[in-house]
Amino acid sequence: MSTNNTPLIRVCKRIVELCKRSGIKKYSSKFHNRLYDNFQFMVLLCLKQKSGVGYKAFIEEELIEWPHVVEFLKLKTVPHPDALNKFANRIKQSVLELVLLQTTARTGIKKLFLGQDGTGFKSKKISHYYIFRVEYFQRKNKRRKKGRPRKKRRKKKYLYVQIMVELRTQMPLGVLISRKPADDYNKFKPVAKKVMKLGKAVKIVVLDKGYDDEKVHEFIREVMEALSIIPARNKDVPVYKTKGEYRKLMKKGYSKKKYYQRNKNETVNSVVKRKWGDGTLAMNWRNQNKEIIFRLIFYAARRFTSLVFLFFLRKKILPLRKEESKIFSEEGFLQSQIDEKLI
Repeated sequence: MSTNNTPLIRVCKRIVELCKRSGIKKYSSKFHNRLYDNFQFMVLLCLKQKSGVGYKAFIEEELIEWPHVVEFLKLKTVPHPDALNKFANRIKQSVLELVLLQTTARTGIKKLFLGQDGTGFKSKKISHYYIFRVEYFQRKNKRRKKGRPRKKRRKKKYLYVQIMVELRTQMPLGVLISRKPADDYNKFKPVAKKVMKLGKAVKIVVLDKGYDDEKVHEFIREVMEALSIIPARNKDVPVYKTKGEYRKLMKKGYSKKKYYQRNKNETVNSVVKRKWGDGTLAMNWRNQNKEIIFRLIFYAARRFTSLVFLFFLRKKILPLRKEESKIFSEEGFLQSQIDEKLI
């Protein structure tokens, strides 16, 4: 297999394509030194999320092991770690969200089947001030008598991430990142408005019980003009005591087959966190948000290449005949091959 057709190169090509579709220019200004372009930086920052290391370790250790990537990007020289860091600081989060919005391009999806779910990320690097305050309170609490502390303890802030996914292709489309826990139904509209900018019609929206609210139903059915499937929270409450027209419809019944497609949203969250970690390396909260979006862009590009591979594989492999399918189902494929060799 040629180096130009490796899986990693296909992912890099897809990232460049998404950047072009979202309207990112190759160079930031006409006075640019033209040593590196924005597409090269976008690919490198997505690959950095794959490696899960800092800027310096990525340039000095990881990028050297991918000479075919350097050849594909046409890098004259290896960029300095500070150059990557400056680009990450310079690019806006709204631009990265536009790149993420283009992930369903060339998938053949005309009407969207959406689902949304929340997950959490943690920051691996903690400031020295935070460590000092934690140790200070630990020492102070040892001397103090048992009971309720006089002052509130400083808590580590986690990243609460809401991800909206196209469930048939498992492509992330929208994201909302916050640092304070809140009700899920309040976080649906901001993400949905971002996805509506894509201009595609929405067919079904599937959510869990955390989003059960009459306002969410009204927004999906009246504004988005789609079918909403959100199970009601209190099962014991009868229908005539349930508030809201659409919540009463959910109490009467809904399609379980369509609702269980929501599990794919949790699959996306699980894959992203298991493959590339559930923590961020950046100290600044803005860069922490960008790291998560870069991770989702890399996942979407990788997912697209696997879907294309399965599509071509399905065309090449012919379906089993009736006689072969009986052998496969009854005896098993390996057992039938062994019997043929023995005969």
